[in-house]
Amino acid sequence: MSLIQKMTKAFVLIVEDNIDNMLVLTELLNVMPEVRYCNVRPSGRQLFAFLENDAVPAINLILLDINLPRENGYVLLPKIRVHPKLCNALVIAVSAQTGPQEVAKIRAAGFDGFLAKPLHFQRFPEQLRRIMNGEQIWEGA
Repeated sequence: MSLIQKMTKAFVLIVEDNIDNMLVLTELLNVMPEVRYCNVRPSGRQLFAFLENDAVPAINLILLDINLPRENGYVLLPKIRVHPKLCNALVIAVSAQTGPQEVAKIRAAGFDGFLAKPLHFQRFPEQLRRIMNGEQIWEGA
């Protein structure tokens, strides 16, 4: 059972390099009472540098862009799984590539779910609540 299933408020981390997508996700999360903490990092390198700060809490949920420069989501996922502040986090892949082969690849890589870009303002809050309740989300556009 995931730690996030027992939480009423989640510590969420966004790993996204596109400024428009960062802003959309941040706005969506900042209005949700279920989210106690939200932070954005544009790359894997900056993600792990940020986690070196002792004040950063354990993260419950990571929204991870698949197509990051240098280290993409597939490269970062194994590193996330072994990091002490991230190892219990649910990792949801976020991508504009929504074909069945891509979603199958994401699932096979070991992600905990998938959300298609562009995210929908009306659907996202319910999708996040379902994720926080332990449901796996594999939803395309």
